[in-house]
Amino acid sequence: MRNLTEFEQAALSGEVNLSDGHPRHDLTGRQLQIIGRLSDIFFETRVQNFRDLEIRAQQSFMTGLGQYSAPVTDDRVFSVYSSSVTTMAVASFLRRHNHKAAVIHPTFDNIPDLLRDMIELVPITEQELADGDFDALLAKNVTCVFVTTPNNPTGWVLEEAAFGRLVAFAAAHRLLLCFDTSFRGFDIRTQFDGYKLLEDSEVDYLVIEDTGKLWPVAELKLSFISTSKSVRADIEHGLSDVLLSVSPFVLGVVDALARDGAEGGYSTLHRLIADNRQEVARTLNDLTEIEMPDTESRISVCRLLFPSAARAAQVHEKLLGMNVHILPCMPFHWNAPDEGGSYLRIALARDPKLIMVALDRLRAVARNSSARV
Repeated sequence: MRNLTEFEQAALSGEVNLSDGHPRHDLTGRQLQIIGRLSDIFFETRVQNFRDLEIRAQQSFMTGLGQYSAPVTDDRVFSVYSSSVTTMAVASFLRRHNHKAAVIHPTFDNIPDLLRDMIELVPITEQELADGDFDALLAKNVTCVFVTTPNNPTGWVLEEAAFGRLVAFAAAHRLLLCFDTSFRGFDIRTQFDGYKLLEDSEVDYLVIEDTGKLWPVAELKLSFISTSKSVRADIEHGLSDVLLSVSPFVLGVVDALARDGAEGGYSTLHRLIADNRQEVARTLNDLTEIEMPDTESRISVCRLLFPSAARAAQVHEKLLGMNVHILPCMPFHWNAPDEGGSYLRIALARDPKLIMVALDRLRAVARNSSARV
């Protein structure tokens, strides 16, 4: 089975690419102004003190998403090229310390793929995380819990009360907590100050943040990894194996975009995603065989549920024949792929006209296909 990134790579030159969750829509007027200043940002950041520049960019990003207690000035937030590289560093750390991790199921497949090359994994469902009944993890000798929130592809979030229960349990039983919050910018329900809860509990933790899903700036992006005091030195040493530093120019761009996001840019993004999701819902109202199961999701992707895995595969194949690229969901279900067979995932961080082209072709496939499987 191909992994999800392979599907996304094949779509990069496609006519209608709704596969990856990266933003590929028009820039806002204020974002265009920032792009118009790129040469200024380049020359300004060449002469600025790197650490001052890094702190400013990290603080702009964190505070813009409600993470006021992130340990930026404590020198416990590290800048990395991308969230995948950050996940590789986390996986290496977990291997060095012989961890066994409970990993959310389903989730984007590169997370379990990178981890299970290093350590043993067991699945934990969104419902189990929401309910807060974690005693079974102790019986399985789990030493780490890895949660994606908001989760991709479902849009599920670990809300504040459930987050607090997990933190308290992990602190009491000396478990390491790892969070991937790459889609935090889309959902205000995840923008409570999680770092305050983590810091107050003194739990061991790692948090992966990501700018790459938020702004359509040709893959200029950064990931940040935040650490508890207990694991800071080990993470810093591990990162030294893969990078010297990130680009000061990209730090300057992230700083400017994060400030714009906090001043209204994120609200504009939320409206775009909500409007595109609504267009999908309108289309599905006319296509009774297809459902949109994740009614509470606010992230920049959307699942479609078909009556059978065979029907989902057929629609996926026919859409590819019409040069429309979306994702099959089996790889998200890394421990039980068949559970995802009836789902397809489409990206919503696109211009509305492209969404409408894709939906018109989906409507044609669903209505005109003579096969019923």
